[in-house]
Amino acid sequence: MRSCRRWTLGAALALAVAVLIPPAGAGQGPPAGRHGALALRVVSSPPELVSGGAARVEVTVPARVARADVTVELNGTDVTAAFGPDPADNHHLEGVLTGLPLGESTVAVRVRGPGKARPNRVELAIVNHPITGPMFSGPRQEVFLCSTAGHRATALLGPIIDQKTCSVETQVGFFYRSTAPESGRWKPFDPRAPRPADMATTTLEGRTVDFVIRWERGTINRFIYSIAIPSPGGQDPAAPDLSAWNGKLLYKFEGGVGIGHYQGAPSRSDMLYEPGLALGYAIAYSTGTTTDTHYNLQLGAETAIMVKSRFVVAYAEPKYTVGVGASGGAVQQYVYGQNHPGLIDAGVPQYSYPDMVTQTIHVGDCELLERWLDSKVLADPLSKWRTWANRRLVEGLNTSDVMPNPFAPLMPYMPRLGSTECINGWRGLSPLVLNPHFGTAPGITPEQQAAVEWTHWADLVNIYGRDVTGFARNPWDNVGVQYGLQALRDGVITFDEFLDLNASAGSWKEAKDMVQEGCPYLSTACPFDVDVWSARNMSLSPDGGLTPAPRRQGDRQAQQAAYRSGMVFRGRIDIPLI
Repeated sequence: MRSCRRWTLGAALALAVAVLIPPAGAGQGPPAGRHGALALRVVSSPPELVSGGAARVEVTVPARVARADVTVELNGTDVTAAFGPDPADNHHLEGVLTGLPLGESTVAVRVRGPGKARPNRVELAIVNHPITGPMFSGPRQEVFLCSTAGHRATALLGPIIDQKTCSVETQVGFFYRSTAPESGRWKPFDPRAPRPADMATTTLEGRTVDFVIRWERGTINRFIYSIAIPSPGGQDPAAPDLSAWNGKLLYKFEGGVGIGHYQGAPSRSDMLYEPGLALGYAIAYSTGTTTDTHYNLQLGAETAIMVKSRFVVAYAEPKYTVGVGASGGAVQQYVYGQNHPGLIDAGVPQYSYPDMVTQTIHVGDCELLERWLDSKVLADPLSKWRTWANRRLVEGLNTSDVMPNPFAPLMPYMPRLGSTECINGWRGLSPLVLNPHFGTAPGITPEQQAAVEWTHWADLVNIYGRDVTGFARNPWDNVGVQYGLQALRDGVITFDEFLDLNASAGSWKEAKDMVQEGCPYLSTACPFDVDVWSARNMSLSPDGGLTPAPRRQGDRQAQQAAYRSGMVFRGRIDIPLI
């Protein structure tokens, strides 16, 4: 769940290109507005999810109808001039409608002339939403902090022009890949100047071309977005050069765990994803589809739809869109592919997890178990639980006797070498996900800090709702869980150990009863207030296990909402995955 090492695509992406090719022009949902062979289709997004006042629309013309006999109207106004023939198909017209009013509009195509064999008119309703959102994710999150000047500088963006929406001026520039090792890879490209001596080249479909890209960035749905595309043949900001583009879009999803309330810190290496650009892909990216910014996959899907729509409107409809990303970037591919067919047509999920709901099982269980195991070692230095490998017996996850433990200085009772998956992968996430006091955001004021409920459930409050205490509903539950049951059945722990574990493990306090964390999660609490397990926020036995520690019953409404909203990946996905 933590950030993973970067994986360069190389041959794997080339394999994806060969294996994962869906039908060209696969759209988001079935074609709409059909009447016989005459049809209308929004190719940039589902028709009810148009954004930013623009949509790319395709008209299918019957074979015997002359294009001159076709009229396209928008809300009763002739907009036929915006449409031209599709180079790939003589029986299709394609055009971009701009200046769409907010709300519903009607696009109509009409064929002149008599004859019952000729459909006369087809209409399609489209719904336009503001580029600042939202479309379907519900009321916007407040407090919401705009990216700092330093974070915006990573994307070479200027000042915020609207604090409410965190909007910035859209920028389009041209850059080339430098061969100089000290250059920082990408340099501004001036087509009027002599060709730079350190210009790198790349081979695209057998052609060696200068490695020049067009880089667009700005804000969509309050997040920073980026679109990069190979552009060696022309550098006109108003007219994208598509001559070197391979016709395919790669959406770079990113991982991590965030609690929202911040516009995000863009990654230059992900915005300008070199392995994809070198193969001729266009690259789409947003801080809103980075789970280190937030883990609201309803909001993330909405953002991805809007960013892809921007690409299709401003550039072209791709042959297909492939998602690439690790950890939370992989989760997004599963969940978006399940909930929004056509958003991505193939995926390359890496270091994958199914969804965040499933992972909160470990977020909740791991520290309960680690605390019990550590308590046994602290009581008896010869305890079997001082051996890292034995901990997998009750945790059910991997252990290592050689992996360094990042928390070793705070765990002198354990060997310095060695760790568990609970420690290496999940430690630190219990405060981040469960504690309403723990999170923060750059530039936040004390008043804003105090006003925010910093939990994963509150980040998704539009999905989970609030309980009678005013805190977000929490689906996490461990009532009836028999920790170590398999180990007991296998005969590797005793019945007394099994009973002690389950009487002592406990659960987590309700959000209203939690307090601020200690060391190492708050540096001001170190070194005197050490609490690596966040035990202060656990519901534990009052007498060391004689009275069983209480378990927590999850909120039934929240559990149902997790499934209804599609936040649980149920395997219902019909795209190729590598």
